[in-house]
Amino acid sequence: MRAHLLPLMVLFAAACGPSSSVDEGLGVVQGIDTSEKGITAFVRSGQYTSWLAEPSVHDTRAPHGSKVRVFFNDVVAQSLRDGNATHPVGSILVKELFEDDGKTLRGHALDVKVAEGPGKDTWLFYEGFGPDYTRNYYGRAHSTCHGCHSDGKDYVTSPLP
Repeated sequence: MRAHLLPLMVLFAAACGPSSSVDEGLGVVQGIDTSEKGITAFVRSGQYTSWLAEPSVHDTRAPHGSKVRVFFNDVVAQSLRDGNATHPVGSILVKELFEDDGKTLRGHALDVKVAEGPGKDTWLFYEGFGPDYTRNYYGRAHSTCHGCHSDGKDYVTSPLP
């Protein structure tokens, strides 16, 4: 193999599979490093647990699993209260994903609005499962995520508690 082709092969290999580093380096939104590693560290730290939250773990129809609880940052909470057709940059939702017992946390899903306007390309989607968070979905307009989220108001499917 020619040495000058190696960087291209590494780039193509990194963009395959459920996780992609294509969106790494989007920067910091609402104090959160939006790289895959940054989001993983954020959800694992539990920093979002002071946000407005659904009152309890509940059943869901979403493909994230059968039991969830959603947290809303102030930006998206206000946008939902105002009935906005599109949410502002910095809107963030964290969904805790539980085992069927409703007590054992198995992972997180996070949506963060990273660009103005409507459309799937304005959202960064993330889903990771513990304990090591190696099975992640991550990316702007991620094809696995935006299909279901397109049913929501500007890709937000969870109602404000």
